Amino acid sequence: MKYQVSQENIVEIMANATHSLFDTQERLMDILGASILEDRHYIYETQSIEKHSQSLLQNPDVVAFGVTNPEGDFIFASSHKDPKQVTNLMQQPESRNSFIEALSKNGMVFGRTYFSKPLQKWGMPIRKTIRDEQGNPLFVMTTLLRLTSTFDTLMSTIHHRQNLVVSVIRDYDLYQQYNSLGKDNYEKAYQSPFPKEVMERVYTIIFDNYGLTPQELRRDEPLVSFGYQHNDGVRYLASLKYNKTYKLWIIVHTYLDTVIKDFFQSLMFYFAAFIGSGALFFFLFRLIANAEEKRRNDLIVQATHDQLTGLPNRSYLHQNIFNWAYKNAPTFSLFYVDMDHFKNINDSFGHQFGDYVLVEITKRLRVMSPPDSLIIRYGGDEFVLITRLHERKELLLFASRLIDALSRPYNVHELHFNIGASIGISIYPDHGESLDMLLRASDIALYESKKIKNSAHIFASSMQEGFLKNVKIEQELRKAINQNELSMAYQPQIDINGCVHGVEALVRWNSPTLGYVPPNHFIPLAEASGLMPKIGRFIIETTCSEMRELHLSLEHAFQVSINISVRQFMDPGFLEHLLSIIENTQMHRLSITLEVTENLFIEDIHYILPLLEQIREMGIQISMDDFGTGYSSLSMLRKLPIDELKIDKSFVDEIFEDAASAKMVQNIIAIGKNFGMHILAEGVETKEQKEILTTFGCDRFQGFYFSKPLSKEALFTFLKEKTLP
Repeated sequence: MKYQVSQENIVEIMANATHSLFDTQERLMDILGASILEDRHYIYETQSIEKHSQSLLQNPDVVAFGVTNPEGDFIFASSHKDPKQVTNLMQQPESRNSFIEALSKNGMVFGRTYFSKPLQKWGMPIRKTIRDEQGNPLFVMTTLLRLTSTFDTLMSTIHHRQNLVVSVIRDYDLYQQYNSLGKDNYEKAYQSPFPKEVMERVYTIIFDNYGLTPQELRRDEPLVSFGYQHNDGVRYLASLKYNKTYKLWIIVHTYLDTVIKDFFQSLMFYFAAFIGSGALFFFLFRLIANAEEKRRNDLIVQATHDQLTGLPNRSYLHQNIFNWAYKNAPTFSLFYVDMDHFKNINDSFGHQFGDYVLVEITKRLRVMSPPDSLIIRYGGDEFVLITRLHERKELLLFASRLIDALSRPYNVHELHFNIGASIGISIYPDHGESLDMLLRASDIALYESKKIKNSAHIFASSMQEGFLKNVKIEQELRKAINQNELSMAYQPQIDINGCVHGVEALVRWNSPTLGYVPPNHFIPLAEASGLMPKIGRFIIETTCSEMRELHLSLEHAFQVSINISVRQFMDPGFLEHLLSIIENTQMHRLSITLEVTENLFIEDIHYILPLLEQIREMGIQISMDDFGTGYSSLSMLRKLPIDELKIDKSFVDEIFEDAASAKMVQNIIAIGKNFGMHILAEGVETKEQKEILTTFGCDRFQGFYFSKPLSKEALFTFLKEKTLP
């Protein structure tokens, strides 16, 4: 029956849209909760929570956001300047049950749809508890979704029959989260639960028609339709589907008498039209059918395509992968494309510029993709490309061309951005016969590519072991930051006269679980996982505190070099944090040198150069680490406010065995001297290396020949025995 099919389509669309909406909101709350949790002062400084919640509050679907302690008292409320004036959630009948449920569960919990007196709006609350590592609740977040904005926009698109009613009902207490007729009488729709006896009668009808129990409806989530007669004699055509993730019933019903009446009216009209003119009847029939088909197709496209780029989205991929992966299907490959440094565009210039770049990326993907390929915007700056290519050589060749195309500069409003692309590749069926297996394999391959950026790797089973090992290290590193497992060591730097010029601060990690983890293992993981800014803050705070203590004990100041990562340097709050630590520890600015790598200068030079100049004007010196291994040009070096060049250890190691390395060292020293810079060689391990570097004109030395990295206490003893300049 046409009405039943149309109604079932609407249920499917509403079910998918509802799941997508709440899944998105839950992910946003997870991210926001993690951000608040990272800030140790969140419970005392509501301004910090307000700062983290701004991006959420900018969502037009969000009416208000609040954070409470486990007892229900508000720590922060976006709708009230003084959160203590907001009623405790445990003391409100409409919020008490869902608040208690949120405390007992790890997932997102729905509160009853209610009228907010302070906001004078009806809203749907969702709650989530953030816990410590032992699972104890720390605080509960509540987001109030705008009821009309959330569902009515979708309803205005699909509600093309007057008598169709949509309800979203909470399973455990049968309160309605949404009712499409609720705006006519909010009190009736949301203040009382859906009648339990009516729901029991619905279960009985479904069992009689389909042989399905309520437990089977919840477990398998089938879509069922049935006729139903209310106590008042009104008959309905109803369709029902369950969402087990969020424990919701999605129910759509139409008055059956109206359906029958509409049917007979349409039949009489078409019969008269047929008698009058068969041709006109046929034309009208096709016109109406096409209009309904177009409306259905438009809704499906909206649910399965990305609005910004027009590409199919993640939902489309999961629904249509069977067109590629089926029994005895031809081999195909899946490319997982992730853009390098894209986050910097959004952070520095805003999402509008990022959106322009995403549209341009989409155009380049369409131009580069082979015929019959499928391009998916999988999320953020991630894209999935499925193609019939499957030979390893042609896959890597195509991936190389794709990276070249995606790495060309992006011009937006007279600005140009340089970003790259990393690609992970999996092959069906070699690396998996399901979408989840293929995505996992390509994600592991992508992880290998991200280590060196702008590269592509095909999945190999050997990668999985390394991937799991890195995941373990990353998990332990997150604990290490909070459990004070990190420490600092300091390697002395000696000048040409044999005096101690200063020290380089080096972070160390001795894990109770993993043992000693070398920096070259955990620092790249920290960069990739976003932990580096937090580790960077620890390095600055600890180094300034410990070295100020040594300065006072020795009654003499010496230089302290602190390594600054690319991500740390690009953090908008970096300079403010650095200056606050210098002020709090009373460390003298002239005693601090910031070490940056050449990789920093492939970022936005228009942002970096003024910041470097500002830092130098404050008296803080700047050293370029690992010079000669990266991207710097002489013209760029001339523009940069650099005080010191560091010769990379790889050149020092080969200074006697490789004439090219020796020549490179001489050239670096000559370049630095021409620009008025001091030269420091690291990795000096022998007397002979020190002597030849001195002959070349090197000013300062660092390496095991002079001293290994030392703890603060060992450094104090070392410095007491050495000459300070």
